This record gives sequence, C-alpha cells and structure tokens, in this order.
Amino acid sequence: MRSRLSVLSLLAVFLVVLAGCSKVTMENYEKITTGMSQSEVEDILGKGTAEKSEGASVGDLSLSGSVFRWGSDSKHIKVTFANGKVVTKAQKGL
Repeated sequence: MRSRLSVLSLLAVFLVVLAGCSKVTMENYEKITTGMSQSEVEDILGKGTAEKSEGASVGDLSLSGSVFRWGSDSKHIKVTFANGKVVTKAQKGL
C-alpha cells in the first residue's frame, strides 16, 4: 500500500513538471516570424498537429498551404504556412 502511494505521488509530480514544460508560451509565440520555414517553427515548438492542408498548380506554378496547431483547444498557437513559409500566426489563451 505504501509503495503504491509513493508511485502515485511520483507520477503526480512528474505530470505537474511535464505540464510546466509546455512550449506553447507567449515567449515562443513571439519568436515566430513571417517567412520562417516550418522546420524553424518546429525547432521552437516541436511537432504540431496539421489542421488543414491544400495545394494547387497552375501551369508551372505550384502553391501549397497548411495550418498547424500546437496546444489544446483553450491554449494554443496556430501557424499558417504557404509553400512551407509562415504567412500568419494566431494564439489563444497565452
């Protein structure tokens, strides 16, 4: 019983520390600038979740666009990429 309580306590502390390590912060949001590549943004925030992705071609011209989100519904950073470069960013709850 005592060791089970110790394990649960340790797990609770670990989860609190992990939650405090979130990269979804105003400081990191402000580091993201127009023209950055997706890999540069991922260096700051880690891998995001793709929300939307589209592409089109007209003659020799190819265009692609995608929206990625980092965080939860209540606290997140969203970045829109066009041809792999940041064009807009938005945040909620930071």
